[in-house]
Amino acid sequence: MARKIYYRIRDDGNNFVSGEEWDAVRSLQNWYNSEFFWTGGKINFRRFIVFPNFETVGEDLGRVHSEFAVLEKAGYSDDEIIRELEARKLIIVKRGGYEDGMIASGFTRVADNEFNAFLILDFLLKASRITRTAMVEVVDEGYFVKTHYAELSNGDVAVSEEHVGRNLYMEAKKSHKIFAIVNPDKYDGHPEFTNRVSEFNDLLPIERAKVLEDWNWLGYESKADFDFNGDDFFGFDLNRKICHLYFK
Repeated sequence: MARKIYYRIRDDGNNFVSGEEWDAVRSLQNWYNSEFFWTGGKINFRRFIVFPNFETVGEDLGRVHSEFAVLEKAGYSDDEIIRELEARKLIIVKRGGYEDGMIASGFTRVADNEFNAFLILDFLLKASRITRTAMVEVVDEGYFVKTHYAELSNGDVAVSEEHVGRNLYMEAKKSHKIFAIVNPDKYDGHPEFTNRVSEFNDLLPIERAKVLEDWNWLGYESKADFDFNGDDFFGFDLNRKICHLYFK
């Protein structure tokens, strides 16, 4: 599996996202997904995961789509449509997205495309300004988020030693940099990510071993893509967009 960036808003009684706020977040998400080129996966921040209720609809999945379209045309919001279709027992809803105990959650495969990583955090920083009474947690399996974990609230970023460890915490506190500097020009024409090796079964044993030893194709060693110490010499600096940076 390629390196991922996870994002979530916990349903812990402290966070709140209104329907209007979430509609704005979804519109922003749709813009990012359509405006830029994504090589691994797109932004997928979700409040619901919906499954057809096969006990009710059987194999007639078109019934769910048609009912959704009717309600949408009638002016229902997404939340209202979900509640209505659930009440009619046409769908089964998992609230909170991919993770349990969340208001919303999601993840994006970025592999070694650090410009895609930049875009995700740029989106999340803007989304945190929309959802003013909610905290967005971010986990990066790679190196764009230098501390691997950060909390975003209303354009602010907070880092706690408890979550990131002493060494990463002190490095970030000294440099006052949470995000890597990324040169987008490096990713022009970047190939799309794949976790399949063409005609793998036809390779010689020594060739198979070489493929399996080279984890770069899975996108885990993205630190090597930076020029110096986890940064490019020239590029976009998301740290400048942070309103306030807090160390807890």
